[in-house]
Amino acid sequence: MDNYIMDNYKEALEEMVWQFAHRSVGKGNKSILWSGGLSALERAFKALGWDNPKVIPDTDGLICDVKRCSGWVEAQGGMWADTGYWCLCAEHIASCRRGNPQPQMKQRAMAREASRDETGRLPIGL
Repeated sequence: MDNYIMDNYKEALEEMVWQFAHRSVGKGNKSILWSGGLSALERAFKALGWDNPKVIPDTDGLICDVKRCSGWVEAQGGMWADTGYWCLCAEHIASCRRGNPQPQMKQRAMAREASRDETGRLPIGL
């Protein structure tokens, strides 16, 4: 099989794993993607050469913006609107809805918000 076909198979498999694998917070407060014991996902992780569970780096738009939180983002928007746009996990969405005070935002999120132009838009490619 040529490389083009294999690359497309791999890309499709990776997209399926991202869509169907379990998202959790594992040991050491690390965001993880894992098979959940499903044999098809276990084989997919193995075929991709990924650890199971796979530790996911603290990534903007994927992992919660609250400092020291590794929860997966479930909502985005102006939760604590006076300080910008937030990407929040379920726990911090609930905290905001209860009217709790704003927690401290991660440095990467503060840098993202500081990069907005005068119209509120982020630079292209961010």
